[in-house]
Parts: sequence; structure tokens; C-alpha cells
Amino acid sequence: MTKLKMQMPTFTMDTTEVDGKKIPGIKDMLNIALAIKDSVMLWGPCGVGKSQGVYQWNADKVEEYAKSEKKWNPTVCDVRLSMKEPVDMVGIPVLSKDENGKAVTVWATPSMWPQGNEFAGGTIFLDEINQGQAAIQNAAFQLIQDRALGDYKVPDGYIIVAAANPPAYNSTVTEFSMPLANRFSHFNVKADFDSWFNYRLNNHGNVDVLSFLKTQDTSLLFDTKSIEEKIGNVNDALFTDVIITPRSWEVVEKVLSLDSNKFDADTKQRYCTGRLGIAVATKLFTYIKDKEKYQSWKEVLEDGKPFRSEELDQYWAVQIACMTAISNEKSDDKCAKYVQNFLKATRGLSKTSLKVINLTQLAKCKRIAGKMNIFCVTRDAQDLLALTMQAIQ
Repeated sequence: MTKLKMQMPTFTMDTTEVDGKKIPGIKDMLNIALAIKDSVMLWGPCGVGKSQGVYQWNADKVEEYAKSEKKWNPTVCDVRLSMKEPVDMVGIPVLSKDENGKAVTVWATPSMWPQGNEFAGGTIFLDEINQGQAAIQNAAFQLIQDRALGDYKVPDGYIIVAAANPPAYNSTVTEFSMPLANRFSHFNVKADFDSWFNYRLNNHGNVDVLSFLKTQDTSLLFDTKSIEEKIGNVNDALFTDVIITPRSWEVVEKVLSLDSNKFDADTKQRYCTGRLGIAVATKLFTYIKDKEKYQSWKEVLEDGKPFRSEELDQYWAVQIACMTAISNEKSDDKCAKYVQNFLKATRGLSKTSLKVINLTQLAKCKRIAGKMNIFCVTRDAQDLLALTMQAIQ
């Protein structure tokens, strides 16, 4: 049986512009990962700029935090996992004594890990992660999952970024376990001439090299033809093994909750491809965009109007928004008003199944459970309760 591959996009390091539209780059993705405390996995061939891009992003953060009370750590904690043993990651056990004088073993934390909260934040970069032996990957898994390793704790504000060459470029790799892979948002990195050119132009690049490539043959920046002669189609070497799990959707929820003035919809969508793949992320954001045409929950809960439509896509969009507003409303008086208007709108529905759904969700809502001043099913919705009992018999 042929395995279906998840379609995944490729990213340049910096934001690029295509036909007048800005395309977010890896640095934008790192900003989102930092904001939601996610871990990022960068895939791409050797020399494409994965490590350099992480260092550039870290330098940008140093500049961004320059006037802050706490600075950004200018030193990237760069750990090349292909050259590490498990003891290099966790440290060595040393004899100590507890508060009662009893002999205990503690782990001496390796000096390479950033300590304490001296800085506002920083970058831990796990390079060549799939070239580390299985025990090293297990250590990396704990670091990413628990933000801890033995007795070591990752300081607040730090981002964990990993990078690797896909197996097509390196046969001596250890395949990712599914649990480890699912801890990352995955992004494929590609060489982009304009991004590279602008970076070198502003960082003392050689004028002869820059002018030669710009005027003679920009494709020589990344010789795709020669590479494909060795590995086959470059697109076949992209990372595609994203697995969608409940953890994936939790990350997506965090992305969607970010301030839209700081991260626009296109940037959020690009990030979500790292958890969902192109097809599902596109479907999600198309739904969100279309949902703007639907009825606002405020019409139902604040204005006391009925549900406009009982078509399932529109009903669920409004119904879930209403239940979320009820669950999050802190004022008991306002919450009680919302519940009464929700019940009023529920009675106006023609489909018994939808009425049952609405009442069942109200009954399960933790915000109003036991709050008789907000909602009592036998007092406020006895007619709907009777209807529900008939429907389940």
C-alpha cells in the first residue's frame, strides 16, 4: 500500500514578495513559535542557510531587546547532536547530600546549557538532530517535551529550534519517532536568491560575487540540477511526515489566539502548515474567512435574535461562538442574560435535534453549573428538558 504524503510548503528565511504579495519566511515562523512557546524543526539541504538563519534571527532579537530592562541572550546555545553522547546532554552523576545529610546522587548540568533567567530569552539550537543516536534523540525529546533534562530546567523565554537534512541528503540518519516529530512544527527551508542577496549586501558580501550572480546566473546560488542528479527530485526530499493529533490542534488554537495586528492571517496560516500540512491548513483558514459572513453571536446573546440558519455549517459556527461567550463571561448577571437569550433562540429552532444539542451543552457548561442565579434547567427550560427526554427515549 502506497503511503500518502502530506503536502508541505517551502519557506525562505526572510519575508519575500511575489506578485506584490508578501510571503512570510522562517523568521516570521520563529516569532510565532516564541509567542506560543512552541518548538520548531527546520528541514533542508546542507548549505541552504538553516543555521545561519537562526543566528540572524537571534541577532535581530538582541537588537529588539536592546532598550529593554532584560536583554536577549546574544549567544546561541548551539548543540551539534551528531557529535554528542547522552552524558553530554544530561551531565554526569555526582555524590551529594540532602537536607538531612543523607547521601544522594545529583546530575552535574553541562555548562553548555543556558542557566537561570539572567536574560529575557534566548535560543537553544539543536542542529543535526536526526544524526544523533537514538539515546540522544530521547534526551532531545525530554528537553522539548518537558523543557527540562535531568535536573536542568530551560529558562523562561527561551525558544528551542532544531534543524536537519532530510534523509535524501544524508543516509546516516536516525529516523524520527512519531512522538518526537509530533512535538515540533515542521518547516522546509529553501534557498532564495533575493533573501540571500539582500543579506550579503548588508553584511559585507563580496561585490564581485554578488554582481556576478545577479547579472550572470542566479540559479548558481543553489545548483538544483546537479543536486537532483545525485538525490532525485528536490521536491521528493521535502519533509512531509506531519501527523495531525490533538496536540497539533492545541498549537493551532494558540496561533489563532495571537494578536492579529502583530501576526496577520497569512502568517498564521503559514505557521499552521507546520502542524497540519497545506491542505488542512488552507481548509481551516478558508472556513475562518467564510465564517465572517455568518451571524454574529452577539445578535443571539445580546440582541435576543433567533438563529438565522439551521444549515449545519452556519448553525455550528454561531452555536459554538455563543457557548464560548457564555463560558467566558465573568459577570453572573450578563451571563444569565446570555443564557436566557440562548434559550429563547433555541426555542425558535425548528429541528428538535438542534434544540437537544443546545440544552445538552448548557447542562454541561462548567461556567454555569450549580449557579442557580444563572441557570436552572427545571426552572428555565422545563419545556426543552421534556423535549430532550422524549428525543432520547
